[in-house]
Amino acid sequence: MKSHSLQNSLLVCLLLVASPAGAGHGFVTAFGDIEWLPEPGRTPDTVGYQLDSWSEAGQLWLATTSQQVIELALSFAREKLAEAEVMLTAQDTTAAQVALERYWYYIDRAEQALPQAADGQDEETIALVEALTTHLLEHQYILTIIHTDLSVESRGILREVFTTAQQRYPRIADRLPRKKRGAFFFKEEEVRWSVEMALREDEEAE
Repeated sequence: MKSHSLQNSLLVCLLLVASPAGAGHGFVTAFGDIEWLPEPGRTPDTVGYQLDSWSEAGQLWLATTSQQVIELALSFAREKLAEAEVMLTAQDTTAAQVALERYWYYIDRAEQALPQAADGQDEETIALVEALTTHLLEHQYILTIIHTDLSVESRGILREVFTTAQQRYPRIADRLPRKKRGAFFFKEEEVRWSVEMALREDEEAE
Protein backbone atom coordinates (compact mmCIF):
# COMPACT_ATOMS: atom_id res chain seq x y z
CA MET A 1 0.00 0.00 0.00
CA LYS A 2 2.82 2.41 0.91
CA SER A 3 4.59 1.60 -2.35
CA HIS A 4 1.43 2.35 -4.33
CA SER A 5 0.95 5.67 -2.52
CA LEU A 6 4.56 6.63 -3.21
CA GLN A 7 4.12 5.87 -6.91
CA ASN A 8 0.99 8.02 -7.06
CA SER A 9 2.78 10.86 -5.27
CA LEU A 10 5.64 10.70 -7.74
CA LEU A 11 3.16 10.78 -10.61
CA VAL A 12 1.47 13.87 -9.21
CA CYS A 13 4.86 15.56 -8.96
CA LEU A 14 5.61 14.62 -12.54
CA LEU A 15 2.38 16.10 -13.83
CA LEU A 16 2.43 19.29 -11.80
CA VAL A 17 5.92 20.60 -12.56
CA ALA A 18 5.80 23.20 -15.33
CA SER A 19 7.61 22.35 -18.55
CA PRO A 20 8.94 24.71 -21.25
CA ALA A 21 8.09 22.11 -23.88
CA GLY A 22 4.43 22.19 -22.95
CA ALA A 23 3.58 18.85 -24.58
CA GLY A 24 0.04 20.01 -25.19
CA HIS A 25 -1.01 20.35 -21.55
CA GLY A 26 1.68 22.57 -20.02
CA PHE A 27 3.21 19.92 -17.76
CA VAL A 28 6.32 17.82 -17.75
CA THR A 29 5.67 14.73 -19.83
CA ALA A 30 7.07 11.23 -19.81
CA PHE A 31 6.99 11.51 -23.62
CA GLY A 32 9.51 14.33 -23.94
CA ASP A 33 11.56 12.44 -26.54
CA ILE A 34 8.64 11.15 -28.58
CA GLU A 35 8.94 11.02 -32.37
CA TRP A 36 5.92 12.63 -34.01
CA LEU A 37 3.99 11.06 -36.87
CA PRO A 38 5.58 11.04 -40.35
CA GLU A 39 4.22 12.79 -43.42
CA PRO A 40 1.20 10.75 -44.56
CA GLY A 41 1.84 10.50 -48.30
CA ARG A 42 -1.27 9.18 -50.07
CA THR A 43 -4.46 9.32 -48.00
CA PRO A 44 -7.58 7.14 -48.34
CA ASP A 45 -9.43 9.87 -50.23
CA THR A 46 -6.92 9.90 -53.11
CA VAL A 47 -6.63 7.83 -56.28
CA GLY A 48 -3.94 5.19 -56.00
CA TYR A 49 -4.29 4.62 -52.27
CA GLN A 50 -4.70 0.90 -52.90
CA LEU A 51 -1.29 0.87 -54.56
CA ASP A 52 0.26 1.81 -51.23
CA SER A 53 -1.49 -1.11 -49.56
CA TRP A 54 -0.14 -3.49 -52.20
CA SER A 55 3.36 -2.11 -51.75
CA GLU A 56 3.16 -2.51 -47.98
CA ALA A 57 1.84 -6.06 -48.34
CA GLY A 58 4.74 -6.90 -50.65
CA GLN A 59 7.29 -5.59 -48.19
CA LEU A 60 5.77 -7.63 -45.37
CA TRP A 61 5.71 -10.73 -47.57
CA LEU A 62 9.43 -10.36 -48.21
CA ALA A 63 10.25 -9.98 -44.50
CA THR A 64 11.93 -13.12 -43.19
CA THR A 65 12.23 -12.54 -39.44
CA SER A 66 9.90 -11.52 -36.63
CA GLN A 67 11.94 -8.37 -36.11
CA GLN A 68 11.61 -7.34 -39.75
CA VAL A 69 7.85 -7.93 -39.76
CA ILE A 70 7.34 -6.01 -36.53
CA GLU A 71 9.51 -3.07 -37.61
CA LEU A 72 7.69 -2.81 -40.93
CA ALA A 73 4.25 -3.23 -39.39
CA LEU A 74 4.90 -0.54 -36.78
CA SER A 75 6.27 1.82 -39.43
CA PHE A 76 3.16 1.31 -41.55
CA ALA A 77 0.94 1.73 -38.48
CA ARG A 78 2.47 5.16 -37.81
CA GLU A 79 1.80 6.13 -41.43
CA LYS A 80 -1.86 5.11 -41.03
CA LEU A 81 -2.17 7.30 -37.94
CA ALA A 82 -0.69 10.20 -39.92
CA GLU A 83 -3.27 9.57 -42.65
CA ALA A 84 -6.03 9.45 -40.06
CA GLU A 85 -4.86 12.76 -38.55
CA VAL A 86 -5.09 14.49 -41.94
CA MET A 87 -8.51 12.99 -42.67
CA LEU A 88 -9.90 13.82 -39.23
CA THR A 89 -8.64 17.39 -39.52
CA ALA A 90 -10.43 17.63 -42.88
CA GLN A 91 -13.52 16.11 -41.19
CA ASP A 92 -13.54 13.25 -43.69
CA THR A 93 -14.51 10.63 -41.14
CA THR A 94 -15.12 7.92 -43.75
CA ALA A 95 -11.54 8.16 -45.04
CA ALA A 96 -10.25 8.40 -41.47
CA GLN A 97 -11.99 5.13 -40.63
CA VAL A 98 -10.23 3.45 -43.56
CA ALA A 99 -6.86 4.63 -42.29
CA LEU A 100 -7.63 3.49 -38.74
CA GLU A 101 -8.76 0.07 -39.93
CA ARG A 102 -5.42 -0.28 -41.67
CA TYR A 103 -3.71 0.91 -38.50
CA TRP A 104 -5.23 -1.89 -36.46
CA TYR A 105 -4.41 -4.36 -39.22
CA TYR A 106 -0.72 -3.51 -38.86
CA ILE A 107 -0.85 -3.61 -35.07
CA ASP A 108 -2.35 -7.09 -35.43
CA ARG A 109 0.44 -8.11 -37.80
CA ALA A 110 3.04 -6.90 -35.31
CA GLU A 111 1.42 -8.75 -32.43
CA GLN A 112 1.07 -11.94 -34.47
CA ALA A 113 4.76 -11.79 -35.37
CA LEU A 114 5.82 -11.85 -31.71
CA PRO A 115 7.38 -15.20 -30.77
CA GLN A 116 5.11 -17.36 -28.64
CA ALA A 117 5.13 -16.42 -24.97
CA ALA A 118 7.08 -18.84 -22.82
CA ASP A 119 8.83 -18.93 -19.45
CA GLY A 120 12.34 -17.59 -19.74
CA GLN A 121 11.78 -15.84 -23.08
CA ASP A 122 15.00 -14.58 -24.61
CA GLU A 123 16.21 -10.98 -24.77
CA GLU A 124 15.29 -10.62 -28.45
CA THR A 125 11.67 -11.56 -27.77
CA ILE A 126 11.52 -9.20 -24.79
CA ALA A 127 12.92 -6.39 -26.96
CA LEU A 128 10.22 -6.98 -29.59
CA VAL A 129 7.45 -6.97 -26.99
CA GLU A 130 8.95 -3.81 -25.51
CA ALA A 131 8.97 -2.13 -28.94
CA LEU A 132 5.30 -2.90 -29.54
CA THR A 133 4.40 -1.80 -26.01
CA THR A 134 6.25 1.50 -26.49
CA HIS A 135 4.56 2.20 -29.81
CA LEU A 136 1.09 1.52 -28.47
CA LEU A 137 1.63 3.97 -25.63
CA GLU A 138 3.13 6.62 -27.90
CA HIS A 139 0.30 6.26 -30.42
CA GLN A 140 -2.31 6.80 -27.72
CA TYR A 141 -0.46 9.83 -26.37
CA ILE A 142 -0.12 11.38 -29.83
CA LEU A 143 -3.84 10.89 -30.47
CA THR A 144 -4.74 12.67 -27.23
CA ILE A 145 -2.76 15.69 -28.46
CA ILE A 146 -4.39 15.54 -31.89
CA HIS A 147 -7.81 15.15 -30.25
CA THR A 148 -7.70 18.67 -28.81
CA ASP A 149 -7.81 20.36 -32.23
CA LEU A 150 -10.52 18.21 -33.83
CA SER A 151 -14.21 18.82 -34.37
CA VAL A 152 -16.73 17.03 -32.17
CA GLU A 153 -17.57 14.64 -35.02
CA SER A 154 -13.95 13.72 -35.60
CA ARG A 155 -13.31 13.25 -31.90
CA GLY A 156 -15.99 10.58 -31.84
CA ILE A 157 -13.84 8.43 -34.14
CA LEU A 158 -10.89 8.67 -31.77
CA ARG A 159 -13.02 7.64 -28.81
CA GLU A 160 -13.31 4.18 -30.40
CA VAL A 161 -9.55 4.06 -30.92
CA PHE A 162 -8.84 4.95 -27.30
CA THR A 163 -11.25 2.29 -26.06
CA THR A 164 -9.75 -0.41 -28.24
CA ALA A 165 -6.17 0.57 -27.39
CA GLN A 166 -6.85 0.61 -23.66
CA GLN A 167 -8.34 -2.89 -23.91
CA ARG A 168 -5.54 -4.35 -26.00
CA TYR A 169 -2.53 -2.75 -24.36
CA PRO A 170 -2.42 -4.91 -21.19
CA ARG A 171 -2.46 -8.13 -23.20
CA ILE A 172 0.81 -7.15 -24.85
CA ALA A 173 2.45 -5.27 -21.97
CA ASP A 174 1.80 -8.15 -19.56
CA ARG A 175 4.25 -10.26 -21.58
CA LEU A 176 7.09 -8.09 -20.31
CA PRO A 177 9.13 -9.16 -17.26
CA ARG A 178 8.06 -7.31 -14.11
CA LYS A 179 11.05 -4.94 -14.08
CA LYS A 180 10.61 -4.05 -17.75
CA ARG A 181 6.89 -3.48 -17.24
CA GLY A 182 7.58 -1.30 -14.21
CA ALA A 183 9.70 1.03 -16.34
CA PHE A 184 6.54 1.97 -18.25
CA PHE A 185 4.66 3.09 -15.14
CA PHE A 186 4.83 6.85 -15.71
CA LYS A 187 4.03 6.59 -19.42
CA GLU A 188 1.08 4.29 -18.71
CA GLU A 189 -0.28 6.67 -16.10
CA GLU A 190 0.16 9.73 -18.29
CA VAL A 191 -1.62 8.00 -21.18
CA ARG A 192 -4.43 6.90 -18.87
CA TRP A 193 -4.80 10.46 -17.57
CA SER A 194 -4.62 12.00 -21.06
CA VAL A 195 -7.23 9.59 -22.42
CA GLU A 196 -9.52 10.27 -19.47
CA MET A 197 -9.24 14.02 -20.09
CA ALA A 198 -9.95 13.55 -23.80
CA LEU A 199 -13.04 11.44 -23.12
CA ARG A 200 -14.22 13.93 -20.51
CA GLU A 201 -13.98 16.72 -23.09
CA ASP A 202 -16.15 14.62 -25.41
CA GLU A 203 -18.76 14.13 -22.70
CA GLU A 204 -18.86 17.84 -21.88
CA ALA A 205 -19.24 18.71 -25.58
CA GLU A 206 -22.30 16.49 -25.98
